[in-house]
Amino acid sequence: MKLIVFSLLLLVLLGCGAKTVALHTVKSDEIAVYVVDHGMHAGIVIDAKAVAGVIAGLPFNGEAVRFIEFGWGDQAFYQAESFSLFLAIKALLLPTGSVMHLVGLPYDPGIYFRSSEVQRIRISPMRLNAMLSYIDRSFVRDEQGQLIDLGRGLYGESRFYAANGDYHLFNNCNTWAMSALIQAGVPEPMITLGANSVMRQVRAYQNQSAEPVK
Repeated sequence: MKLIVFSLLLLVLLGCGAKTVALHTVKSDEIAVYVVDHGMHAGIVIDAKAVAGVIAGLPFNGEAVRFIEFGWGDQAFYQAESFSLFLAIKALLLPTGSVMHLVGLPYDPGIYFRSSEVQRIRISPMRLNAMLSYIDRSFVRDEQGQLIDLGRGLYGESRFYAANGDYHLFNNCNTWAMSALIQAGVPEPMITLGANSVMRQVRAYQNQSAEPVK
């Protein structure tokens, strides 16, 4: 029993396969937001131009980067060059520092993450602003208001940045992603631990609100 519980806890941390949704008729002012399932970690991808209007100081070239992926996770484990069981257990059982992970995407997330499940929802500008404001508050900034760069990210054109909040079992990378999506209007689940629960909520929201293409 202890081994099963430990395995489940470890899967949550390891969270910190392209299947895109069908196109739907939408309101002209709605903006697309993408959610990527990286196994046990869910990332949020937003149009770079929309992001630039709310979150200042991002490093990406507007011409080369069309979308930006956001992720939040344990500082030590997320940035570790290789798997560490000690860091995994520490991050799960003790409140630890956190980081933001940003990735600049040159093209559509469904193509860039073609080996992963990618779901798309459309939200109003008001909802998008609420989501971006939540993401913006996740960053730690210096006295000049600049993002605090912590080094190269995990893949592609990516960087780590200092973040607010402590990481632990019940405040993990997927609860962070779900909190951002709640700002976008996605209903809050009873509990969020893994990316599967995030993706399930996104699919339910999409199926409830989408209209077939005519």
